Amino acid sequence: MKLILIGAPGSGKGTQAKYLTEKYHIPQIATGDLLRAAVAAQTPLGRQAKAIMDAGQLVPNDIVIGMIRERIARPDADQGFILDGFPRNIAQAEALDDILDKLGKPIDAVLQFDVDAEMLIQRMIGRLTCISCGALFNLFTQPPVIDDKCDECGGMLHHRNDDSEEIIERRLQIFETLTQPLSDYYKHKSVLHIVEAHGDVGEVTKRVKSALRGLRPKRTPVKPMLAPVSAVPKTAKPAVTHTRIETPKPKLRPRKKIKTLSGNTTVKKLEIKKELPKVVSKKAIKAANKKKAAAEATAAKAAAEEEALARELDAKLKQLQEELKQTKAQLKEAASAEKALLKADKDKDAALKKALHAETAKLKKEKK
Repeated sequence: MKLILIGAPGSGKGTQAKYLTEKYHIPQIATGDLLRAAVAAQTPLGRQAKAIMDAGQLVPNDIVIGMIRERIARPDADQGFILDGFPRNIAQAEALDDILDKLGKPIDAVLQFDVDAEMLIQRMIGRLTCISCGALFNLFTQPPVIDDKCDECGGMLHHRNDDSEEIIERRLQIFETLTQPLSDYYKHKSVLHIVEAHGDVGEVTKRVKSALRGLRPKRTPVKPMLAPVSAVPKTAKPAVTHTRIETPKPKLRPRKKIKTLSGNTTVKKLEIKKELPKVVSKKAIKAANKKKAAAEATAAKAAAEEEALARELDAKLKQLQEELKQTKAQLKEAASAEKALLKADKDKDAALKKALHAETAKLKKEKK
């Protein structure tokens, strides 16, 4: 089964992906995991991605798609796979379709997880992730038994710095801008299934089962690369197709003599049928190009906003780290001052005790 999961951050894609991997025994493929693994393994694509990320830029589509192509070609993906969060735009979707067509593995279904924005914000604000095993928890809907401890492995739970209400709302706006064209793209291909992702995990899982019920994995012959069809010139003549009209076989009847002309028997006629090639109008081409350009511009704008947001977050993080460093220095200075005061008080007490002792000795001497 070849599946794509799309949905806003916090919509539950990761949770349902784990259920689907166990049900179909197929791998879950996420671009973030692929990037980290490729960088750690120092593959050629991983080295390119690392250089780009170190420069503070977004990894381009061709590198991400190359990693997806390599991952899908592995033996454990022969029976299918689950793409979590990929593709994110029309360009990636078209490139993925091209790869899968060549492999003869078309997508069986695209599950889009829809959740109310307020619920998404609540989910993401309360979201906790285990640093060790990656298990997910939520302070509001699925809290851990012990605070800050993973129920599965006992590891520390981590709350992402970018899971604040203001940043989440910005991320949701960017997602909506990119997702609507993608949703329409897969709806046109008749593989899109909308899953209402509100409620608890069990309820959402039931809706996923219902969406996939009766689906069978698709397989198509591996297609060779076809040369692009050249445009039809204006001066081209209409194609002429010769079609032989075959008459149905008559019922068996007694033979009759066939009259002939000039000694020749009757001949079946050939009918010439002219078919004009379908030519797309210039107006339609311009409209399609305009729509594509608008979609690409929107995607580029959203990507730029996402990159700017990431830089803004990095700057805030650096500022917080600097403030923390200054606070630590001030605390250290205050501790040193407090230590000096305590020592001065101690010395003063010792001097007073010594003076008191001397005064007491003097008085005793005078009494004698």
